[in-house]
Amino acid sequence: MTLNVVYSSDNNYAQHVGVSMLSLFENNKDFDHIHIYLIENKISAENKNKLEQVCKKYKRTIKFLGFNEISKKLKLNIGNQISLNSYARLFLPSVIESSIDKILYLDCDSIINSSLQELWRTDLSEHYVAGVCDTVSENTKLKINMDVQSSYINAGMLLINLKMWREEEIERKFVEFIAANNGQVFHHDQGTINAVLHHKFKVLHPKYNAMTIFFTMRRTEIMQYYGLNDYYSEAELKESIDTPVFIHFTPAFVNRPWVKGCKHPLASQYQKYVEMSPWKGVGLDADKRRIVEKMVAGLYNHFPFRMANGICRIIFK
Repeated sequence: MTLNVVYSSDNNYAQHVGVSMLSLFENNKDFDHIHIYLIENKISAENKNKLEQVCKKYKRTIKFLGFNEISKKLKLNIGNQISLNSYARLFLPSVIESSIDKILYLDCDSIINSSLQELWRTDLSEHYVAGVCDTVSENTKLKINMDVQSSYINAGMLLINLKMWREEEIERKFVEFIAANNGQVFHHDQGTINAVLHHKFKVLHPKYNAMTIFFTMRRTEIMQYYGLNDYYSEAELKESIDTPVFIHFTPAFVNRPWVKGCKHPLASQYQKYVEMSPWKGVGLDADKRRIVEKMVAGLYNHFPFRMANGICRIIFK
């Protein structure tokens, strides 16, 4: 079986995409072939060589896709007023060969913790994309003209039906939506994907995108904090914590595992794969969060949720 995976990264995140790739290869040796497509924005020759080393070690392939072609295409359609990096994954039908009907997009701030066989076999015949529901408010949906009852998925892990995207000219629909919003779509590509494709989503178990918030808040706290009327069940969230398939290191209140002082309970998993990679021995980054961000994080990390939430409501009302 062949697995096709796409990442997007600039040079600042080259280490992280390399570590994510290594964890993918280490935990998916049951695939006959794994082809990596990397949309790269000015990744250095040194880091490209390291990424190729990782692939060579596991007998996997990597193809670098230049970001310039995508940015030219976007500028041609809607001008220069947007952050082009934020929209790269919308143009996969143009940059991935037409023989590939399905592809898995992964954010590079991640670790693949177990086999992706079950996920890869997911039936997408009637869906544009499959993903895990994000923790967004009704207001977030309203900003992109979505029905508040519709599912809204996190774009950090997407199983994409490229065949359907091509047949129904989804790329063109993305461009039209971005242009209609003057290049200022709330949540950029994630907002665009949700606005254009939400009527044919397939919602997945949260273990396929175990976001940091799952580890730092209980279900009731998640729902209260984000103003949700419903979310995954307690049992589903517990399974995603106990046996996550895709660990997504969203910052939340604990920061990233490559930053000093990270409090994510699975930060050691990231470090384990760093030590197996060409970036072995690279030190941790300094914590560059603003003072107010550190203060809020400290409240939620050291006080009961209700107390921390109450204090923040008073401070930021």
